[in-house]
This record gives sequence, structure tokens and C-alpha cells, in this order.
Amino acid sequence: MLTGAPAVAQPPATLPIVFVHGNSGSAAQFATQFQRFAVNGYPQALLYAYEYDSSVPDNTAAVAGLDRFVDGVLDDTGADQVLLAAHSRGTAVSHAWLADPANAAEVARYVNLDGRSLPTEPGGVPTLAVWGEWQSPPDPVHGVVGAIGGARNVYFRDLAHTETASSARTFREIHRFWFGREPATTDVRPGAPGRVEVSGRVVLFPQNTGYAGTRLDVWEVDADTGQRRGHRPLASLPVGETGEFGPLRVHGLRTHEFAVTREDGSVHHFYQQRFTRDDHFLRLNTGRPGAGLEAYTKHDPRHVNLTVVRGRELWGDQPVSDVLTVDRRHDTTPPINVLTPGVAPRTGPGGAGGNTGEVNALFLTDVGVRTATGYADSDQRTDLGKNQLFPFDNLTFLAAADVFVPADPAARGTVRLALTHRGGQRAEVVNVPGWPSTDHRITVAFKDYVPG
Repeated sequence: MLTGAPAVAQPPATLPIVFVHGNSGSAAQFATQFQRFAVNGYPQALLYAYEYDSSVPDNTAAVAGLDRFVDGVLDDTGADQVLLAAHSRGTAVSHAWLADPANAAEVARYVNLDGRSLPTEPGGVPTLAVWGEWQSPPDPVHGVVGAIGGARNVYFRDLAHTETASSARTFREIHRFWFGREPATTDVRPGAPGRVEVSGRVVLFPQNTGYAGTRLDVWEVDADTGQRRGHRPLASLPVGETGEFGPLRVHGLRTHEFAVTREDGSVHHFYQQRFTRDDHFLRLNTGRPGAGLEAYTKHDPRHVNLTVVRGRELWGDQPVSDVLTVDRRHDTTPPINVLTPGVAPRTGPGGAGGNTGEVNALFLTDVGVRTATGYADSDQRTDLGKNQLFPFDNLTFLAAADVFVPADPAARGTVRLALTHRGGQRAEVVNVPGWPSTDHRITVAFKDYVPG
């Protein structure tokens, strides 16, 4: 559905692209779109993401940081202007920055992704506004139809909030608006398997600051078991103040583990589907041991703690839903679909009912019975009837469920995670070792699109 002004004629020349994320966000929400731009021939050196601390409610520091960041991009590239895209809270940051005419003059075109409305285009910059289910007619989830006056407003009532930023349909609209033509493809086409490069950041999340003093080890792993291949990692790197690493050469037909060893010796293991082409916006979002949300998960040598992430909301209560099964291979317990209506609803009011929607990250941990302050210690039982666990039931984009995944003291056992995307025809599988949760944390990232 389209309303508002047509696309402006005479698209700009090749300019740097800058993305600004939203609340509890990072460059990860736009990483697939960056890959789509690269597939369509856009220079990798002109793709940028501005990241800020979204744990604070005030945007003053974020706006000032965006000003410095754009100036740095212009200095690096020699360009006079950038193409700016922002999602959710990032649109509020961008609107505040664009209110200064000097800043608006540095932006050729602006894309507003399911964020704030305005009566006129921010800073007078030609604008495309793309809206998802939160703010699309006829029945916006948040009750009000989003719009930017004078802009090209496009409505996708069937897209979730984060999905609006990562969708191929959104990419098509952005490409048309910025460049005045259809993209050659919206697919994330594979690159040469032996020439894939990966770079990114190890960060404390959601502050988006580099986790200095940690170590990153990159391993090639057996796709069928998750076990490491060889006796040495492909790379072992100290993490500095920015958290940046890479580019590292990996093989696109193999699978990998990124292991972050923290200051107390505990390890956060990151697994994902194969890197089929270059990914220069990989984010290894972690936290200090026992702090933040990690304090609300139980740690016991008998169970595994898992977090499953996808830049497209996980739905478990729709006629066509996602299905995520978790299974300790070679035991007697059948695979269980953890995306129940109570754990992963499409939308919900949140709170004690345990039904906050918009789940982009699902924590799986083993807890006991509910207590006045949380939960009793692990009981080696899965109970999805608890729905979303406290305090995740009050947090947008995050959820947690009581799922007992047996650990192995030597991490020799295999945990199989199989995600069938809504609209997909087959399960995408990632196998990981059964690391005990006393000293290990696991994150598994699935692609936010249905692979071809």
C-alpha cells in the first residue's frame, strides 16, 4: 500500500550509506540489506552503520554521536552527502539530527523504517517512510497509522517491526527510492565459497561498546555435531576498545564457531548458518559474566543455556508460524517446538501474562517453580506452560522459556536446533555442543530470510 509523494527524479550518484538502528538494536538489523546492496554492485567501502547506547532513555548523546559519525564518513569517503536509513528509535535520533539545516544538507535522501511520524519531511530531505504492522492501516497494532507528510509512505501490514528493516520487500522500495530503478535482485546470492570474508565487532550489549580485554577464537566446526575441527583455531585475536575484528577469511561451505573468552574465563560461543557471502557487520553481542539478562538465567552443570536470534520476529501463534525444535541428539526425548503461542506470540500487551510479542531473541534456560522474586533452581524439566519467563515477559524483542537441554561435562553431546521459517519449506539446522551453563553461554543466529 502506497500513499504520498512519488520518488524524486534524478537519483544521486553513488554515495555512502549510513544505517541507524533502534532500541536494543545494532548494525545486525540491517546486515542482510547491506549484503543485498553488495550483491547489486554497491561498493562495500561505502556501507556504514552507526551504533549507540540504547540502554539510556535520552537521545542527546546518540544525536551528538551521529553528527560525529557522519562527519567521519564524509571525511573517509570524500563525499559531500550520505544516504541515510534509520529504524524505530533510530528515526527519532535521525529526526533530531536532521532538524539542523547544516546536517540536513549532508543527506541526499532519507529512509524512515517503522519509526516516528512527522508532519513534514525531516529537515526537508526527500524521504521514504516504510511502515510495518505496528503503524499500517487499517488496524495498526499501536493504534495510530504512521505517516510523514510529503514523503513517499509505503505500508506493509503483514511485516513485523524488525522484519520491516530486514525484509526483501523493504530493500526493493529503498533501492527504487534511492536510485530510481529496480534492483537486479533482492536475493542474497552466494559468493565464491573460498573467498568469503567476515568482519564485525565483539560488543557489550545493548551499550554497543567494544568488550576490551576479551579474546576471540574462530573455529571451523563439524556441521553435524558442532564439534571443533583441528587443534588450533583459524584465528585467535585480542579484543580491543572498539571490539572490531577482521576481515577474516572463512569458507562458505563450512560452518564456524566464534568463541569469546571473558575476563573470568567463561566463554560465550556464537554459532550461525554458513557464511555464503561476505558479512562485514557480524555482531557478537555479549555481556559481562553474571550481569544484565544473564543474571536471570540459571547456571547448572546439568543443562545448556541457549539464545536463538533472528532479525525477523519469531511467531508461534499464527496459522502459518515459525517452528523451532530443540533436541539433544541420541537421547530418548523427542524434539520439542519451543515456539508456543505463550512463548512467541505475534503481538501482546506484555507483563505478568507472559505474552510480550515481537520476539527477536529467545533465551532457553532451565528453571524451577515460580517464586516471589524469580524462579527456584533448575529442576531438569521443560515447562513451556510457564509461557515467557520473568523478567523477559516485560521486555520487547526478548523472551525466555523454561527448556531443559541436557549438558555434557566434556561438551561432547550435540544439541540440534532446527528452524522452519514461516513461509519456508525446509528446516534450517544448526548443531552445537552441549556446553554446561556453569561456564558457557551459547548464541545461535539464524538468517532473517528464507535461504534459496
